[in-house]
Amino acid sequence: MKIVVPGGNGFIGSHICRLAVNAGHEVVAFGRSGEPDLLPVQHPWVGKVNWRTADVFDVDAWSDTLDGADAVIHTIGTITQDPDNGVTFDRINGEAAIVAAEAAAEAGVGAFVKLSVQSKPPGVSGRFLASMRRAEREIPTRVPSLRTVFVQPNLVFGDDRFGTPTMAGLLRSVGRLMPFDYGSYHGRPLPVQLVAATAVQAATTTTLRGALGVEQIDGIGRTSGLVQIDELPEPTLRPLLAGIGGAALTYWTLKRLQRTSS
Repeated sequence: MKIVVPGGNGFIGSHICRLAVNAGHEVVAFGRSGEPDLLPVQHPWVGKVNWRTADVFDVDAWSDTLDGADAVIHTIGTITQDPDNGVTFDRINGEAAIVAAEAAAEAGVGAFVKLSVQSKPPGVSGRFLASMRRAEREIPTRVPSLRTVFVQPNLVFGDDRFGTPTMAGLLRSVGRLMPFDYGSYHGRPLPVQLVAATAVQAATTTTLRGALGVEQIDGIGRTSGLVQIDELPEPTLRPLLAGIGGAALTYWTLKRLQRTSS
């Protein structure tokens, strides 16, 4: 199959490209910064992806990538806003996906998979989730010819995204004491490999459609055959505890030095 990945040079997008290439698919990916800054020796899959530099809103700059494509996996999104530079939740999480879906439908692509989110992240404006839901409502209506799938994890973590395994461990620990969606079993953090595998499966499996939440992603990813289960990262508090321990040791040492010098 030929799969086009808008935002394929991002955290989740790069894992999607890697798994799709390793599964034998033809992959074309584009983003405003083009090819990711990864060493080919360590990441040989990078050289097997056709990378393009393009803005999703400039459809003429990338629409030719859709020629002969079977599916689009849309990974563009933002959790922060910068209105002065045109970065808003509604534009990046909503309108960008709608633009990409309409271009895919016009080119005769069969499936459109969008990375979304199951619940509103703690401390983030409700407009973030509303922008995701807007795309999920409008795309099936505007382009009914597409088989649409919305992959909805909560926190996605991986060893190649600094701090995310620690954040996942913190959410899991806090959730045991004070239940909330991102810390619950139903809304638990997921390894990026499982999310990426589910996105690839959604693009290539004609029976999958609609919204896939955390528990469905976990199940589909683990049974996809695209990832090594024993190599999945685990949530961990070790860096946090080490940092706290280091700070405490530094404080104790400084206090000792002060007493010695006085």
